[in-house]
Amino acid sequence: MPDVECQIFCNKKHEYHIIIKSPNPKDKSVLVALSGGIDSAVAAHDLLRAGWHTEAYFLNILPEGVPCTGLIASKAVARHLGIRLHCLNEAKIFENEVISYFSESYNMGMTPNPCVVCNNRIKVVIGLSLAASLGIDYLATGHYARTQGLSNGQTGLLRAKDLKKDQSYFLHQISKEAIPKLIFPLGDLIKKDVMKQAARTGLSHFVQEESQEICFLKGNYRTFLEKRGLFDNEPGDIVALDGKVLGRHEGLYAFTVGQRKGIGIPDKTPYYVVALDRKNNRLLVGKEHHLWGKELFVEHVNWLVSPDMVPEQPCTVKIRQGNAGGLANLEVLEPGRVRVRFCSGQWAITPGQFAVFYSNELVVGGGSICG
Repeated sequence: MPDVECQIFCNKKHEYHIIIKSPNPKDKSVLVALSGGIDSAVAAHDLLRAGWHTEAYFLNILPEGVPCTGLIASKAVARHLGIRLHCLNEAKIFENEVISYFSESYNMGMTPNPCVVCNNRIKVVIGLSLAASLGIDYLATGHYARTQGLSNGQTGLLRAKDLKKDQSYFLHQISKEAIPKLIFPLGDLIKKDVMKQAARTGLSHFVQEESQEICFLKGNYRTFLEKRGLFDNEPGDIVALDGKVLGRHEGLYAFTVGQRKGIGIPDKTPYYVVALDRKNNRLLVGKEHHLWGKELFVEHVNWLVSPDMVPEQPCTVKIRQGNAGGLANLEVLEPGRVRVRFCSGQWAITPGQFAVFYSNELVVGGGSICG
């Protein structure tokens, strides 16, 4: 909650000790990113109840003429709470920054994560810019994450209390300079309590149903790419790891590492996608045990802490949002590039996905898996 501030002190063993302080939100202002869903609505409600001057904004990223249910729900939430809502149409910048990244990644034989890119390039950047123009102190979202002060005076990004809903993975690419201006009111809550609070305050009557899909997709991503002509669809060979050609594929964009369905090669045990050979337009397949690996390389690393706080002993590395993470050693090869060596094998290491580094609850940094 925003009315609690935690100071974290880190010793040489990278053990974190928390001291809680309670600031006074009086005369402080916050801009809340409303999405039309329950989480952002409850976040706005809780900040308002805590005494903050609260305003909200909604980003419409859909093309002109496409109905936006999120905007309708956000307007209803703002009216219910009695707060001002700023509506911004950012479809063009979303197309340039997120959808282009999404399609280019698939055409390069990689698996993108548009939510990571959107949080960094769209939601946080635009939100902080709007807040500054309005003279508002902070930006808040409905993400399940936390921010807390570190012993070196910086502010760190931490996992949420509800680890099943934790979204710190999606936020790791934001700049560390932006973190002190961010508030995550749901960071210390669990999802079922948020749902109860939405019902108790009447907010559940106004919000739209939650969706697990990517916000700009309606159905399969392959259909989305096909309809927009955003893929390079060249048929090629399906090849086993021993070099034997097993069949043909209709386009690499339709596959990702670890995929089982859609390969179309029958055998006693199923084949899985092991790699996408973009250079030779080949789909490399193998058995389930071929997908386990202990090393990967990460590029475009965004560090959220100072280099002297990067752990020397193993930290936890998540290779996708749903991944529990594994202990690994980090080797900084050059600025923005890291070798990750896991203590035990990880399944389906996927180029294009993001590897995120954690020291206990603290997000150290992360970047794109490149090999």
